Amino acid sequence: MVEKILWYKNYVFNLVIVMEKQMKIKCIVLAGIFSLVFSVHASETQNKKSDPVPVFGHATAVSKMCGELLGETNPVKMRDGATKILNETLRRLPDAEVSDEGKNVIEAFVTRSRSPSDIPSRCETSVNERYWEIVQSKK
Repeated sequence: MVEKILWYKNYVFNLVIVMEKQMKIKCIVLAGIFSLVFSVHASETQNKKSDPVPVFGHATAVSKMCGELLGETNPVKMRDGATKILNETLRRLPDAEVSDEGKNVIEAFVTRSRSPSDIPSRCETSVNERYWEIVQSKK
């Protein structure tokens, strides 16, 4: 009887030690997950100016706009061309209503900073920077 009690005591004692080790591992894993989540969340709240437009298909449209309309200086033609490219990229009808995000992209393209030696990659960067400025100003 005493041996059984001692055996149960050792069994429970070993079980507690194993559970403590598992809890330590769980706590370490949980702490790692929290640190990762909060660091990602903190970096997401600070919009990086050169990040691409986050809406599906719009970054591709910006790339096409910069490739096809780079030399255009007339704002009306730029806006019409950008709207057409955006609708084509998203496979919509040419005269379809553009979403608010799409309007922000078009506005960013038309009002982007330009230089005499503009190339498509610089155009995309300036459109992305201007897009984030527009989004931040509307918050």
